[in-house]
Amino acid sequence: MGERSPTDASRHVWRVVCSSAWICFGASPRLIRATRRGLRLTGRPLGVAQAPPELVGHWVACGWVALSLECEFGPDAVRSEREIRVAERWRERATASAKLGDNPDGSDRLHRPDLAVVGDGVLIAVEVELTAKAQKRLDAIVKAWCRARWVESVRYYVPPGGTRGGVERAVQRMRAAERVDIRSIDGLTESRRRDVDGGRDERPRGCYE
Repeated sequence: MGERSPTDASRHVWRVVCSSAWICFGASPRLIRATRRGLRLTGRPLGVAQAPPELVGHWVACGWVALSLECEFGPDAVRSEREIRVAERWRERATASAKLGDNPDGSDRLHRPDLAVVGDGVLIAVEVELTAKAQKRLDAIVKAWCRARWVESVRYYVPPGGTRGGVERAVQRMRAAERVDIRSIDGLTESRRRDVDGGRDERPRGCYE
């Protein structure tokens, strides 16, 4: 890992661990979680993240995407699903999620994105889709994003093959091409790994400059 100042390093670790419970260091991705004490020290209103083994790969992929988004929009613009959940509970309304319907108690049944970009009047919901969803469920989610007018647009980061094809067909069926931007995750993660293997800083070029 390339050298960085203590301030920069601590900010990066604090931002990623406390909000999303993932971080990528070195040639092999590693998962780091903030403890209850660590979360108290940062003042973040988040519980300790649970890390079921089947979700670790997805969280690591979200990590690569978030680092790329921070380069594009700035280090303070990216929100994790956990941060979105807390903000929406506090505001008692959807701010970055899509409404799928109603719960039995009358509250909104929400679909939250994996990440969101917030700032300067922009709100982009970001989905990291590594495996194919059932057609009916995916159609419902894409349709809900079309109705979520408080969200400017939606990005899907997907691998090639069946998963990408499924998202593309859902977008076509729901006539959501103007709302949904489908991007490849493979090129993003591979370029990030090459940076690490080549001995460069694990952040994409341009981050925090």
